[in-house]
Amino acid sequence: MSYIKSYGIALAHFRIEDTILNPKGKKDMMKSVCFSDEDVITLAVEATSTIYHQPSTIDAIFFATTSPVFKNRYHASYLADLLNLPQGILTLDFVNSSRSGTDALLLANVLINSGKYKNILVVASDVHFPSIGKELATPFGHAACANLISSEKGIAEITSAKSFSSSLAEEFSYKGKNIQYDLRFSRDAGFKTNLTSSLKNFVSNPKPYDAVILNSLYARMGGGVFSKAGFEEKQFAKDTLASKLGNTGAVHALLLLINELESEKKNILLVDYTNGTNILEVKNNSTGKTKLFQDELKNFELINSYQDYLLLRKAGNFNSSKYETKEMFSSEMMQEREKDTLQYLKGLKCDKCGTIYYLKSTRCKKCKSDKFSVIQLSKTGTVYTFTSEHYFPSSFPPISILVIDLDGGGRMTVQQTNTMYPERNKIEIGSKVKLVLRKMIEHDAKPNYFWKAIPMMS
Repeated sequence: MSYIKSYGIALAHFRIEDTILNPKGKKDMMKSVCFSDEDVITLAVEATSTIYHQPSTIDAIFFATTSPVFKNRYHASYLADLLNLPQGILTLDFVNSSRSGTDALLLANVLINSGKYKNILVVASDVHFPSIGKELATPFGHAACANLISSEKGIAEITSAKSFSSSLAEEFSYKGKNIQYDLRFSRDAGFKTNLTSSLKNFVSNPKPYDAVILNSLYARMGGGVFSKAGFEEKQFAKDTLASKLGNTGAVHALLLLINELESEKKNILLVDYTNGTNILEVKNNSTGKTKLFQDELKNFELINSYQDYLLLRKAGNFNSSKYETKEMFSSEMMQEREKDTLQYLKGLKCDKCGTIYYLKSTRCKKCKSDKFSVIQLSKTGTVYTFTSEHYFPSSFPPISILVIDLDGGGRMTVQQTNTMYPERNKIEIGSKVKLVLRKMIEHDAKPNYFWKAIPMMS
């Protein structure tokens, strides 16, 4: 059997209400929206930050998304390097379908059950923006979710899993255009037919399930199918996330599963439909004490206007007549050579006096010793001083540049992020902050990621 050993969540810091996106939008409905220096990679790193222990124990990493940032480059390999996982492990991308998250989960389950793999990191991350003016008609929401699938017992057990393909896709893209078949035909021939067959082949007794999750754009049409299969209405888990986050694409089914695990549902049936159905039977082994997801849902800022939303999504630059991508000096050789410092936050500790340095030093400035040991630096700290930078290109100038004394030692200089509304994110000398991985420049021409700072929640 395979187990969900642990999980991590990353939700976009900002939310926008449907009534801001469109006056005809529904009240109490929101979409999660990334800051302008975030993407699927930064969200993925944040989601993994709390779940895995020793990188050397990870056998494989799978990355799922409907909104890839790279072409001809593996996101999973890139993420494995950012996380300092062993070189040469199995890395696979699952893209192009909102079912990609459970696709990756299914394969991880198969490989763990084969006995050849012990720990597989499954990460789903999506940052999709619909066409301007069509935000309400197009499902979207930005989030990431990571699950450590293991052969060791964990918070939940995947007791059974299977995929049922379908040749008919109700909606898809072809040559850059959205194709939608006649809904009266395609939803019967596609969604209902495939779902009926899937349940018939997978479920022998519907009664033991106390949470049934159906993740599909056509979920409202599934009630009759489940009723004919012997399920009762009280078994269904309502999608309470769509009103808080929107539809998060490849991440959504995994978030719905974690939501039910934290709600202490014991026997869960997860049904994920997009051009076919993935079904997973999950047994909850947790005590219900962990509420990581519920806590993350509470931490957000509301976007004030549609114009601010457009700035975040880089649809236009309102400070100039022509929008241009910014190119900054970037040396791949230097990035690779200094990876331990810049990427993995490795510092030096003087063997003689114990002084800790973030940047490399030939001799200790305190005791003049030249003997150092490499240590892992903290991702939390206290602001020593700060200044405002007006020259550096930014959607929301000026940028606050912080000098941080890291907890446990070491000092580094970083940008503050999530600063669309500075009055809500004031940082002063002595403020506690934490480091998050972001794009160094918001609209850069290369994937230059580096650490930035956000205030720690009190």
